[in-house]
Amino acid sequence: MYLRHQKGELSLLWTAVIIGLLTLAAMVALMSARYERNYFSEVWMRVTKTGAGQILQQPQQAAEKAVQPESASIRKCVVDGKVIYSNVECDNANATSRKVQLHDTKGVEAPKLPVATAADKESLPSLREKAIEKAAQH
Repeated sequence: MYLRHQKGELSLLWTAVIIGLLTLAAMVALMSARYERNYFSEVWMRVTKTGAGQILQQPQQAAEKAVQPESASIRKCVVDGKVIYSNVECDNANATSRKVQLHDTKGVEAPKLPVATAADKESLPSLREKAIEKAAQH
């Protein structure tokens, strides 16, 4: 008996649609890399700012709040002769344990150049002139 329609397999039309969507996603990823913009995150931000996006995010935000534990303080202690900074291994039972105060830094800043004085400004052209004269003599 000859079957007229395909059964149990993905049709050629839906295969073409899926490949087209994958190609579109790959092209957007390549454009994001080329222009150094993340188009995926821009689209996601636009979607989440809509009313439907807010409704979809409410269960996710509630689940994150339920799962997220309270932040424990970081403590410094000595375990097996090594100094450890941890919120798990350094508990109150350890005699060497003490609470550490954390500070958020801005990172490494470049040193600032000293302000040029009037005497420095006058001496610079003379040094330049001396270098030119010395080079001209040789």
